Parts: sequence; C-alpha cells; structure tokens
Amino acid sequence: MVIVDEVIIEKLKLLGLREYEARIYATLVVLGPSKASEIAKESEVPRPRVYDVLKELHKKGFVDISEGNPTYFRAVEPEKVIASLRDKYLKSSEEVIIKLKSYQKEQREEWMPVWSLQGEWNIKSKVEDLADRAKKELIIAFVDGKLALKFKKAFEKVKHRGLDVKILLLEKNKRYLNALNRFGEARCIQLEKILDRESEDFREVLAEALFSNKTPYNVKGIFVRDGEESILIYEEGGILKGLIITIPFIPMFQRKMMLHFIEKSKEKS
Repeated sequence: MVIVDEVIIEKLKLLGLREYEARIYATLVVLGPSKASEIAKESEVPRPRVYDVLKELHKKGFVDISEGNPTYFRAVEPEKVIASLRDKYLKSSEEVIIKLKSYQKEQREEWMPVWSLQGEWNIKSKVEDLADRAKKELIIAFVDGKLALKFKKAFEKVKHRGLDVKILLLEKNKRYLNALNRFGEARCIQLEKILDRESEDFREVLAEALFSNKTPYNVKGIFVRDGEESILIYEEGGILKGLIITIPFIPMFQRKMMLHFIEKSKEKS
C-alpha cells in the first residue's frame, strides 16, 4: 500500500483541495499512471467516489486522462499543481480582504484598555504594530533571549527610525546579548537576582509580581512604547499568549521597572 504523509494531505487541503482530492492526487504522484481500481485501493478513497473525484481533478487540470479499456490517469507535475493552487489561494485571500474591508462600518471610538492575544503570528504582528506607533522609545524585557529574537522585525523597525531602544535580558547569555545589541542598548541581569530579595521599592515589587513562577502564567517578555502602551507576553499551559495594555499607569510602571533594572545591570558590569 502507498503511504502518503498525512502532513502532505493537510497542506494540500489548506491550499484548497478537498480530503479525497488531496488523497487521490498525492497517491497518483507516487503511483504514476494508474487505473481507477488501483487508485481506490492505494488511496483508501471509497471506490464509488473515485471516478467523480478524478473527473473533478481533471476539470481543474490536476490530472490527465488516457481514455481506453481500461482508462488510465496520471498526476500533473506537483510544481505546476502547487503553483496553480497557490495563485488561486493568494487571489482569493486578496479578494476576501477587499470584500471584508468594504463591509467595515465606521469604527466606534470606544476605549478598550486591555486586549487578549493568542497565536504567535498574531502576537508578533501586534508587537510590530506597536513598534510602528512608537514616537520616542521602545523599552523591552525578555526572560528568554531565543524568544526575544523572534521579534527582531519589530526591533529593526524602531532601529531603522532612529528611536531609543533599550533591551533587558533576564538571563546571562552572551550570545543572545550580543545578538540583541545590534538593535539597541542591550543589558543583562539574572532573573534570580530580581526574585530572591526582600524590597519595598515598588519597581522591584512589581518585577517580582510579574516574573514570579508561583502564578499559573509565566511571563516571557514585555514591550513598552513611550510609557503609554505595552504588550506583555506570557505562557499559559504551554501556549504563548499576550496582553495589550493601555491603562496609562501600568505601562508607565513597567517602563520604570525595566529602566531601574537596566541601571542596576550597569552597576554590576
């Protein structure tokens, strides 16, 4: 039996093929020219459906037919099929964006102080938007340097505009620190030195409240724009999430906290 990777089937479906179309096309790529009975057996698509699916694939230009007794079918070259699916997908995407935009009513001017985010691509996009809106500075703190570098596009945006960029790395890792220094002033202070202390300084109390592992969520990083808006990135149940915060005093406190520890890091060096 032909074994077709399920990941391939799912990706073909994402590009617009139906389940049976994806299975039959992928099977034909592996088999080469074949009879419908062979395709049914190897693809595990119910035999009564195979002819209809093959005809649909032929109509789309993805399968060629050699009429005869028996009739043979062959897959059109994958690079051509994938290019066709991709072009159709992109065209449909653009049409949907235009159509949805045309449906949008005038936005209501309501102040929503906190928005919850999920999905790494969405969080990265929102951070890039934040970087675009920065007027003077972007202050950043990250527990994990590897995760911080996933946001390098946002760092590049503010660096390109000549804004003040300060980055606090809460782990001792020279490689990540050097990489982050390309985007602005990067400093390092170990997280343990923040958490394992008793202090009445509100900045250190805030840091302990944010980065303590005693809560169900695990803060990974913070971006603060001009002391007016912040995005807090955290992990909960193994899922990366985020909070956009525009309540005025919270981004201001977060900024003061991060600048405090950036100065502390200078004392250590």
